[in-house]
Amino acid sequence: MFLWKKISFVALAAILVLSVAGCAPALLGASVAPAGPASAPQQTGPTPQGTAPANGGITVSGIGQVSGTPDIARVIVGVQTQGKDVKKAIADNNAQMTALINSLKAAGIAAKDIQTMNYSVSVETPPMPVDQSGATATPVEPTYHISNQVNVTVRDITRLSDVLDRAVASGANSIYGVSFDVSDPTSLEDQAREQAVADAKARAEKLAQLEGVTLGNVILVNETSMNPGPVFEAAYAMD
Repeated sequence: MFLWKKISFVALAAILVLSVAGCAPALLGASVAPAGPASAPQQTGPTPQGTAPANGGITVSGIGQVSGTPDIARVIVGVQTQGKDVKKAIADNNAQMTALINSLKAAGIAAKDIQTMNYSVSVETPPMPVDQSGATATPVEPTYHISNQVNVTVRDITRLSDVLDRAVASGANSIYGVSFDVSDPTSLEDQAREQAVADAKARAEKLAQLEGVTLGNVILVNETSMNPGPVFEAAYAMD
């Protein structure tokens, strides 16, 4: 079974450079970053596209983070076969892969949610054997390895365990890369954006108050990317 909790899909950082009344106009940069599917966590700091004039302006950073409950899952499943006869190994792989895809469709997975992501044929050639006299012995036949993997999107995550059980029963011997996501993060992005800008403006107003100056208008808005990566808990057990 799988266990999951709310995950942070969106983390936004806003850099605001606001003009100060009586000084030259400054720039505003807002960094907006919707987080992607489960991947290796990476983060890039927001970088404004312009700079404020040296004689005026207040630069601040604001943070907005929104969590949501995942409603879809993605997983990579596939079949690996091997053999001395490459044609037979490929045929065996094709047959098992057909059975796997049929089982996924029978579990309610749409064809558009089953996408081939890798197909490879590799050969393993063992070292040439040498007998006790030093003469080269009869060569050992190479082994051919066939790998076929598909990326599966499960749009009802309550059925994820059942889908994987069916995949294993149909011949899948390669399962990895389970990740959770929201199908439409637009509203989360908007909420995080609003929070980040509001936070940055509040900081700017406080700094202006401390310095005894009045904030002017925002001149420009820039968006840059930052991807903290989703954080989630998941476990899967096959009986």
